[in-house]
Amino acid sequence: MIAAMTVPMDVPFFVADPFVGIMYFSLKWFLMLMFIPLVYRVTYRMVKEKELRTKEIMSMMGMSASSYWLSWLFYFTCINTLMSTCAWAILCFGCMRYTDGMVIFLMLWLYGQAIFGYIMLC
Repeated sequence: MIAAMTVPMDVPFFVADPFVGIMYFSLKWFLMLMFIPLVYRVTYRMVKEKELRTKEIMSMMGMSASSYWLSWLFYFTCINTLMSTCAWAILCFGCMRYTDGMVIFLMLWLYGQAIFGYIMLC
């Protein structure tokens, strides 16, 4: 009985890329900082609406609660899409050779939508 020999797999030569090293440490902070003004603006506007009792006035005029919350979702989604597109354009200059651009955009956009859910929860 002959034992099978294992042969090491060919691995391409490792090339250190400074962009990936910088992004590894700074991307999470830039993503957080990118959404802070949006969170502040939406939260401020919602508190201002609560203070002025605009939702109650609109419900007296016949507006349903679902259309009220859908309007906030539409407002946030438009701004989130614009911000995610700008950030995607900047990130794609350095990351296109590592991952698909749609994956980067989807990650940014879904992160922004999750922040909207967090704002609604708070």
